[in-house]
Amino acid sequence: MPLANSQMKAGRWAKRAKGRKLHARMVACWNAGGFVRVGTATRFTDYKPAHREMVRLGDSGSIFTQHGKRWDCADFCSFQFSA
Repeated sequence: MPLANSQMKAGRWAKRAKGRKLHARMVACWNAGGFVRVGTATRFTDYKPAHREMVRLGDSGSIFTQHGKRWDCADFCSFQFSA
């Protein structure tokens, strides 16, 4: 039996929508020739248009960045855009 709208969790698609907006903003910045700076607690990494393949949007709305062969979740990172 499917769930009714009143039984669904409030804001269940909010994280995915936020992730899609952030990824779209990153792509727009790269298309303008700028770079995206992703910051953690200890370091910043600049992603230029040539590094576009190193950033991915997950199914849940999380942004993942590639470091070597692994993909790190960037949910709690800061993002700066420079065009």
